Amino acid sequence: MVKRFPSWAILGLAVTVVPFGEAFAQLGTVQDVARGVTVNTRPRTDYDPLGVRLGGFRLDGAVETGPGWDSNLFGRRQNVVSDGFVDELANVNLRSDWTTHAVGASVTSDNRQYFKSGGQDYNDWSVGGFGRYDFSVDANVQAQYRHYRDHLDVRSFDVQAAGIIQPVPYDSDEFQVSGQQRFNRVGVLAIASYRTFQFEDTTFAGVRNPVSQNSFNTAVGAVGTSYSLSPGRMLNFIARVQDIKYTNAVSRDRDSFTWEALGGFEYDFDGVWQGRINVGWRQRQYSGPIKTLEGPAVEGSLTWAPTQLTTVRFNVARTIEESIRNDAVSFQRTQAGVVVDHEYLRNIILTADTRLDRREYESPNQRATLSLTTLQARYLLNRNMQLIGSYSYIHRIEATAGFVEYSRNVLQVRLRFAL
Repeated sequence: MVKRFPSWAILGLAVTVVPFGEAFAQLGTVQDVARGVTVNTRPRTDYDPLGVRLGGFRLDGAVETGPGWDSNLFGRRQNVVSDGFVDELANVNLRSDWTTHAVGASVTSDNRQYFKSGGQDYNDWSVGGFGRYDFSVDANVQAQYRHYRDHLDVRSFDVQAAGIIQPVPYDSDEFQVSGQQRFNRVGVLAIASYRTFQFEDTTFAGVRNPVSQNSFNTAVGAVGTSYSLSPGRMLNFIARVQDIKYTNAVSRDRDSFTWEALGGFEYDFDGVWQGRINVGWRQRQYSGPIKTLEGPAVEGSLTWAPTQLTTVRFNVARTIEESIRNDAVSFQRTQAGVVVDHEYLRNIILTADTRLDRREYESPNQRATLSLTTLQARYLLNRNMQLIGSYSYIHRIEATAGFVEYSRNVLQVRLRFAL
């Protein structure tokens, strides 16, 4: 049986505070202690990659690789399979460094190869670019495009419920146009996006699973307004609509239309506490004889800086997402978590991350809750190299309709090279 770390031990590991004299030496500039600066956003001039200057552009890139071990590859209670793996991650980002307007492009890659379970390997990547036109300091319009090659994880409740025991690959294209304008204290933002999801059928032991029939396209429109009470303090209102159309005739009953409206605030209380919260209501109606899905809509975060070397971030979100299951269309997803970052030394960053992920299905009436705790240490060797070690404990603490609860441990060490 896997022994869980007590929560107080995890928090204590990340919030350990160095002596006052050493903290003062670490934070010796105005930039280091500026209002709103967190452990992750703090500039480290001796360790931050410089990138490559190409005229009016800057090129940044990084490669990360290292071995790992997964104690429960398929997320089971019985017939547990463990395996080692090697990850390779890479990204390249080219962006203009102009005083007005901007263009950029980026490429990412995320690959994993298992030592014995080759059927679980995946090769994810994305490529895209953007352009922004500035009418003035207070007004601009931006367009962007990105193509994704990604997958649904084999341990996902949706994938397991669909009877699939290997990653489900899919391609996705995303187009987005946005514009914003500020009128003194009032800000206006409008966004329109269109995204496709094309799933690939999976085959195991000669049995084909027609996942492709769940491919769909979605269009989203959103308008947001804000009113600035004072610097760092504003009221927000957001309205969104979403239209989902399935590309396969057998799935047309799953077509849906969603609306949501949220209101809230973004507030810098005192430089120690900063928060953003929006609360409202969301409703999704289907074209077929499927029960309307509705409920509270929430998105928010809260940042607390108990010391200048420690940052605590709380976050919560409640959304409606699509399912690839034949017996379920959509589910309401609630995610909540807390992340603690601590600068133990100028070049040693400790992180503790604990999260809950709950999925609620209406038809059939099912629930699934997953907890995830991750401990990570980053050792910045120099501007171009980092050594990263992490341990994750994943536990499905609730699963209805015969799906099992399970525990999983993942250990990993990676070396990162950056431009």
